[in-house]
Amino acid sequence: MAEKKIVKSKLQTNHETYAAPFVEADYDAAVFTSNEGMAPTVDAMFTSMMALGANVWALQRRIAITEILMEKNGKVTRDMIEKYVPTEAEKAQLKKARDTFVTELYDPFKVMGTIHYGASIDVPDPTVKKAL
Repeated sequence: MAEKKIVKSKLQTNHETYAAPFVEADYDAAVFTSNEGMAPTVDAMFTSMMALGANVWALQRRIAITEILMEKNGKVTRDMIEKYVPTEAEKAQLKKARDTFVTELYDPFKVMGTIHYGASIDVPDPTVKKAL
């Protein structure tokens, strides 16, 4: 049986200070957007979503080009992907796929909800406080 070697980590953790104390909250009364309009965090979330969407689309397009090159050549190099110019038919197909992706991702932002989170849930237990 091999001898176990114990290596002491250079990382030192102070277990007394790593956690925050528990803060009581009323999640049943939570409002994720204000009655007057969108909360500032929604704007930040949308900005992040735009960046994420752009990156996901870039990856989807690159995968589509990789698949096209594999079908045509049986092999793919990074240089082939970078220099590839889609045909008019491929451009139309990519545009249609992009438009579908954008619709799926961003159309929900067009819909403004009118019911606060949890307000429409039927709570049969009278000891549980319903939101709003």
